[in-house]
Amino acid sequence: EEVLEFLADPGTPESSSNQVIVTNNAAYQADDLDAYDSDCDEINSAKIALMANLPHYGSDNLAKNSTSPALQDDLILSVIEQLKTQVVTCTKINQDNKQVNELLTAELERYKHQERGLNELKHNEKASTSYEHSQEIDSLKHTLSEYLKEKESFEQKIAILKDDLQKEKSRNIDRELALDKEVKELNNIV
Repeated sequence: EEVLEFLADPGTPESSSNQVIVTNNAAYQADDLDAYDSDCDEINSAKIALMANLPHYGSDNLAKNSTSPALQDDLILSVIEQLKTQVVTCTKINQDNKQVNELLTAELERYKHQERGLNELKHNEKASTSYEHSQEIDSLKHTLSEYLKEKESFEQKIAILKDDLQKEKSRNIDRELALDKEVKELNNIV
């Protein structure tokens, strides 16, 4: 009977705590996606434990219990049902994980789209700012050019005025000398 109890136990006790409930909301974290591995691996663990423990029971013990085919059939059916339950649970978890992956993929695409939009906006703002700065620089260059032309014009006018002033000074000196000469001549006459 000890052998039959061992064979009937696949390594997972039946209880409500073994039921896996997977929520299907966006808060389901990607780190939890690996959680199903342990449940699915329990099937393989149960098989391995069964195969590993078979040698501990002699073939005599197995032969003694093999005389009861109905008990053996019940045991096999019980193990099959437990394995089916675990397969259904793993399938459900895989489906839930697939849905979560699809949600996360959609959200990732949405973030990528937002990032592209923000990068494009940033690029456009830089280009716009650069264009505005180049326009301002061109305007300042034009204004500076106008000021330089005006300065050159003033310098030419100043040069002409200086020349005229110099000529006027020369004429005034000549007139003064002529007047001094006339005054001396008049003084000599008187």
